[in-house]
Amino acid sequence: MNTYVTYIDDSTFFMKEYLEIFIDKDYPDFIDKYLNTKTLNRLKYITQFCGCDYTKLYNPLFLYTRFDHSLVVSHMTWHFSKNKKETIIALLHDVGTPCFAHCIDYVFGDYLNQESSERDVIDIIREDEELLSYLESDGICLDDFDFSKYKVLENKSPRLCTDRLDGVLHTCYVWLHTHDLESIKRVYDNIIFSGEELSFNDEDICLEFVRMIYVYAKELQGNKDKYIMKYISEAVKKSVELDLITIDDLYTKKEEEIINIFRENFSSFLVFENSRELIGSDSVVENTFYISFSTKKRNVIPLLGNDRIDKVNSVAKKIYLDLDNYCDYKFAYIEGINKI
Repeated sequence: MNTYVTYIDDSTFFMKEYLEIFIDKDYPDFIDKYLNTKTLNRLKYITQFCGCDYTKLYNPLFLYTRFDHSLVVSHMTWHFSKNKKETIIALLHDVGTPCFAHCIDYVFGDYLNQESSERDVIDIIREDEELLSYLESDGICLDDFDFSKYKVLENKSPRLCTDRLDGVLHTCYVWLHTHDLESIKRVYDNIIFSGEELSFNDEDICLEFVRMIYVYAKELQGNKDKYIMKYISEAVKKSVELDLITIDDLYTKKEEEIINIFRENFSSFLVFENSRELIGSDSVVENTFYISFSTKKRNVIPLLGNDRIDKVNSVAKKIYLDLDNYCDYKFAYIEGINKI
């Protein structure tokens, strides 16, 4: 039995149903040997939602990790490209991700680009001899890890690619519960690779995906996501200052190990962990740990045939206009947290 299929069989019911959507009939069994490497296995202990699983402000359907995301993106990439090299590159595209992922960009004050936390994938791969030997056997060298070469996997905004596609789909299904598996599958089955980017054939289904993008992008610009990421980033900074962890630990430890350090050392973390409400305000609330900043806009405008959907569909145009104008409360805080 294929390693990916075995992994699915061991998954929870809801997770299994999601992952099964993306198994191609022509299964890329050449990826199986990579799935047990230490470099890829580390991603099983890094959550996909940047720390949002560690508070009751959200209620994910199941735990979705960077490993799961990498698996799905690799299968999507194979489905659209049938390119062995790009599929393997897709499987490994996130191996430079630290614990809590983009929260660590916040540690460095990188709110708008969120590109400062990932370590060079090549440096990570160099440290894994088993992984290097597998890549060599498949004719892949380190110079091949230039993601700009692979238009199915990565593409310039606002183009749709497999990395962004899974980001939108799993956010709507796993994280926010706004769309069911039927709608996920309907969208996925309508997408083709045009030669330059992923695109849609059917206008109604493309519009359905645009509505998913609205949910996804709005949530990532909202205060709840920003507050969680900011709180965790400050907990990481404080832990480094107190010599409880190092920045390097974020690339070697499991997230739960660091979460346990937070629990043991910061009384506010218990409040954070059990909070179900974030309070918005148009003015500063004194003696609170609050947020007030802009963050990266994650916008995708897919092609419908040869045209951007917002250029040929008035409903889509309005959705994107609403998204551009979206603004959450200027300030947000959790009752009972005034410092880390």
